[in-house]
Amino acid sequence: MKKTLGIFLCLFLLLCQSLALAAGGGPKLRVGLAVDQFSAQISSSGKIKVVEPGGRTTVLQPGSHFISVKNGSLYADQKKLGSSQVSLLAADAKNPVLVHQKKYRGALTVLLNSGKKNLTLVNTLPLEQYLYGVVAKEVLPLWPDDAIKAQAVAARSFALYSLDHGKYPNFDIRANELGQVYGGISAEHANTTKLVDATSGVVALYEGEPIQAVFHSSGGGYTEAASAVWGKDIPYLQAVPDYDQDSPKFSWNRVFTKVQLTRLLSQGGYELGDLQGIRLSARTAPPMRWTPDRGTSGRVKRMTFVGSKKSITLTGSQVRSLLDLDSALFDIRIGLERPKELDVTITNGYGYSIGKKTIPISGDKKSSTEGTSVGDMRLFTNVDGEKVIFTGNGFGHGVGLSQWGARGMALQKNKRGKHNDYKTILSHYYQGITVKQVY
Repeated sequence: MKKTLGIFLCLFLLLCQSLALAAGGGPKLRVGLAVDQFSAQISSSGKIKVVEPGGRTTVLQPGSHFISVKNGSLYADQKKLGSSQVSLLAADAKNPVLVHQKKYRGALTVLLNSGKKNLTLVNTLPLEQYLYGVVAKEVLPLWPDDAIKAQAVAARSFALYSLDHGKYPNFDIRANELGQVYGGISAEHANTTKLVDATSGVVALYEGEPIQAVFHSSGGGYTEAASAVWGKDIPYLQAVPDYDQDSPKFSWNRVFTKVQLTRLLSQGGYELGDLQGIRLSARTAPPMRWTPDRGTSGRVKRMTFVGSKKSITLTGSQVRSLLDLDSALFDIRIGLERPKELDVTITNGYGYSIGKKTIPISGDKKSSTEGTSVGDMRLFTNVDGEKVIFTGNGFGHGVGLSQWGARGMALQKNKRGKHNDYKTILSHYYQGITVKQVY
């Protein structure tokens, strides 16, 4: 009888805990708003209380102020504080404390970092409320509901994964691209908030654990496996077809002169001398067969720049960052830049202009001045006007959920004539997962 009562009591406590989580908006999450900074700007239309752990309080008048680090201590404007951690409170709830002109839910805490040279400002709040300020920053509020729901579940899963795999001592997740872009109350939108609430507590799981639900804007027709981008195989992050053809970044190109490319390499710390060629295998339609320098989607894993002094091999991510490319899904051509169309003047029988006509130019035939290729090596010919032309697709790292692809899937109808729901979308971009409510 006592054993049965004990089991019942444990189950009851677990149920109460689950209800408490749901009622409170999920587990508490610590978000790093200003990380490793020398100072952080705070402001309010009312008074701000800077409260130390022992209760000592410094009151700041309405307006803008700075919490900063000087000589190993925290300061509120010019006043030295006696603790390495302080809470920021609004004296009047009607006049909240803003951080860098943005309003946030939950609590605000400033911590002096261990080296005592800079600080971190942390926003602690329930996970579901945090998502209000994330989802509206990641997708357009007027997108199909199931695309937004998929984003909400992905963001929730990533936050829980970050909570379980903490790599920061004073917070759980960053508020920028190094974590998830988070804009606080200032970023919230009624429609995305409604759809976050509609999926409250729903998480993508792999073998019972929240997944590292990374996402990007646009896959360019095919996403990529984590192993090809980050060198780590993650079973649920594999290359799959994407449905992002409506993305404004579905296709793109960037053009550089040899001088520009040499200068950018130099600025990155790579002094190669006279640039002579680029080694990169040709891109073919996905799924591509295995090559050492491209992933399944065709994304560049590595490429080599060959100079007169030395050569350097960079990863696709390094090249993307160095040259400010939209993605690592690209091919290159060395030669003259071909115009896409030609404007022709139309004249009458007397030789007077009566209009113009635009004639498209086919790009099928190879230019006679295009650089020479020897196997995977594209060589410069140094003719006047020679360019390096990058032609690519997609925007972002290309791993996991494609936001524009999720939109495309949500607009598609399945075999039953119904639009794909958010669970179907998530199961496509994250292979082998389950989607279920965990709180």
